[in-house]
Amino acid sequence: MSMKLLLKKEGMTSVGVGSDRVPVTLLSYSDHVIVQIKTLEKDGYSAIQVASGPNKKKPVKPMKGHFADSSVEPKRHLFEFRVEPSVAADLKVGDLVPFDSIAEWAYVDAQATSKGKGFSGVMKAHNFAGQRASHGVSISHRKPGSIGQCQDPGRVFKGKKMAKRLGGVTKSILSLKIVSIDPENKTIAVKGSVPGPRGSYVFLAQSLRKTKRDS
Repeated sequence: MSMKLLLKKEGMTSVGVGSDRVPVTLLSYSDHVIVQIKTLEKDGYSAIQVASGPNKKKPVKPMKGHFADSSVEPKRHLFEFRVEPSVAADLKVGDLVPFDSIAEWAYVDAQATSKGKGFSGVMKAHNFAGQRASHGVSISHRKPGSIGQCQDPGRVFKGKKMAKRLGGVTKSILSLKIVSIDPENKTIAVKGSVPGPRGSYVFLAQSLRKTKRDS
């Protein structure tokens, strides 16, 4: 697995590419510090544990000790990603994950928690048409209608599309094109939208499906 980075979603805008306007999502990068290197011999798998984001003022005692062992200031986010043992051998605790590594990527896969929309009815959750809005329907225009049978089998089948809690789940968008990279401000512009509201955090990794740049 390739390196994974955690970036903050700043919002959306559009940029000019040739004669077209392209919608992009702006993502900002903060320093990623290596906190722990996991090996096959000690942990059973090879991975890099990374901390990022602003410093956490009051970490819980276990996390405070974990960061102290690595001589790293407690950060807001702590995550890990698997790498080949040969890659882990070239790194050491306390190193910074360089922002320049994004420059080698042409397409990225984005993963984040989608916006929570609360409890939603069938028209919003499943795009139901609803009941007729003309004569004969009374105070049930947005209802789902019949959901089951009478005596046989006398139950609602599992998986029936009904009202539900919508959003707030992990979503992945694959093969998003990197439109531009700003090394000075440590921001990147990705074509299209990524999951989550403004101010949330998004995992980015090099695309598994598309790796070559457009000719």
